[in-house]
Amino acid sequence: MDKTLLRQAQKFQNNTPAFSQSKYFNELAKSYEREHAKVFTHIRFGQKSKILDWDEFFLFLSEKGNNGKTISSFEDIECLLAPATTRQENIEKTGDSKSRYIKVFDNVVIFQHGDKQPKIYNDPNEISLSRSTILAVENAENFLRIYLTMTQYGFDQFVYLGGMSNRATREFLKDKNVTFFLDYDIEAIRIYDSFECRSKSFFKHSELEKYFSNTKYQNETLYRKQLSSLPSSHYELQWLIDLISKHTAVIEQEIF
Repeated sequence: MDKTLLRQAQKFQNNTPAFSQSKYFNELAKSYEREHAKVFTHIRFGQKSKILDWDEFFLFLSEKGNNGKTISSFEDIECLLAPATTRQENIEKTGDSKSRYIKVFDNVVIFQHGDKQPKIYNDPNEISLSRSTILAVENAENFLRIYLTMTQYGFDQFVYLGGMSNRATREFLKDKNVTFFLDYDIEAIRIYDSFECRSKSFFKHSELEKYFSNTKYQNETLYRKQLSSLPSSHYELQWLIDLISKHTAVIEQEIF
């Protein structure tokens, strides 16, 4: 495991680091791009480094940072870098058990029809779809009660994202009409922009202003953590940027 590479990769989670802050990452990434004839970064000396393709970013980290064992999220990086207090924790973080778990769920789509139990599909072609829009749900807590929460808005097809989502789910959604039900935070803008779909929209709760105005639901800590990545404008999500800027806070979808 290359801890230096992973630590520098973490800097891209909610930021665009300066060249000097990610120099080691930059050097390995450019070498990887030449080797594989791919471009997933924008790296220029003296400029802030940017990620252009998050799927390739995590593939690169898996190969170069974790000895070929799958890394599919920043949570995986955090887990790998966290100090192991026992031998068992170390096995879970760096051994085959965690790798197998991640690889299994990297190649499936978790889908729910109406009020039926969610199912794990190894072959997304087995999913029977109606013509209605699919609701893509970011967080597990919401997904487990998604029908009760969102049927009132006319949704009856649901897919679980788990943040930035896995490769299988991204491929599944490419030719679908999708509404994204995400946290109302700065990271959600990046998640939304990272998906390609036949058509897509961002679900705006009818009482969103009320929740943003209530300090009970505001998450100022997360807002401060993500603030450096807040764009000044967005062609679709300017309403979300304006809400976040107005209340200097974000809110998470679990409150609904």
